[in-house]
Amino acid sequence: MSVITRRKAARLAAPLLLLGPGIARAQAWPARPVRFVVGFAPGGVNDIMARIIAGKLTERMAGSQFIVENRPGASTQVAADHVARAAPDGLTFLYTSPSTLISVLVNRTATIDPMRALAPVIMAQSAPLALVSRADFPARTVPEFLELARARGQALTVSHPGTGAINHLAMVLLSRQTGIDPTLVPYTGNQPSITALMRGEVDLAHDGLSTPRPQLLEGRLRAIAVTSAERLPTHPDIPTFAETVPGHEVIFWGGLLAPAATPPAILDRLADEVEAVLRQQDVIDRIRGFGGEPGQGGRAGFARAYAADWEKWGRVVRENGIQTG
Repeated sequence: MSVITRRKAARLAAPLLLLGPGIARAQAWPARPVRFVVGFAPGGVNDIMARIIAGKLTERMAGSQFIVENRPGASTQVAADHVARAAPDGLTFLYTSPSTLISVLVNRTATIDPMRALAPVIMAQSAPLALVSRADFPARTVPEFLELARARGQALTVSHPGTGAINHLAMVLLSRQTGIDPTLVPYTGNQPSITALMRGEVDLAHDGLSTPRPQLLEGRLRAIAVTSAERLPTHPDIPTFAETVPGHEVIFWGGLLAPAATPPAILDRLADEVEAVLRQQDVIDRIRGFGGEPGQGGRAGFARAYAADWEKWGRVVRENGIQTG
């Protein structure tokens, strides 16, 4: 073999030699139990989804164990900070939502940069928000709501689960896009926001479909519109805001993030395993029961959505001077 041929062969082999340890590491992973750290209290959609995925992965990957650890506090910052500082060995992940990004944007005391300290792995589920009214509310469509909102101005009230929550920012975004100016009323969580609507303390609530689901099924509440780009397969009768307000789209996702230096081969392996779980019909049914859809797009798709949310909500926060700390 000539010197040139040997050099060419060495160049071609080099990437394979570099890739080899990564593949071996991913195949051997996980050697110990894997923790999904959830930044929410037990019982909510994100906590339930993390437990479903952990259980399914434990079944799929013989000899491996996936466990859920709840670390609520500071709008997911307690959990995010813990995971960002964890060893990047593929044994600690964060199961979270856009709340992790938004809480950093609105809180000056946040201690991590989620774009540098955390790596997107996979989006597990996504769901739109919904503008919900009581059954007797005079506006039944988006055009009727916008007309009423312009006529009433700040006399029209909309509840949300707290200043700086995605529900709050999404309503601020809609207001800027349409020129309306309702009074946005913060409550201490999703259920108190819906309870306020049921009691007549506010005219409308901006929430997901899962919290008011019983009242929606009973007909005591009505969803005027959802914030997805297209109508939901499970709720084709509910229009989207985008049908009237082009470009208005807000998605509340749940997904896994890792410490930034976690080996890509491990992230790819986990993403592939979770995608297989998300194709199981019982998991799809459970997600749709929350008013959502299984995540799509793999690692790359989630990375794009993660970066787009950072940019979108950063712009809304800066342009409207929204701060919580």
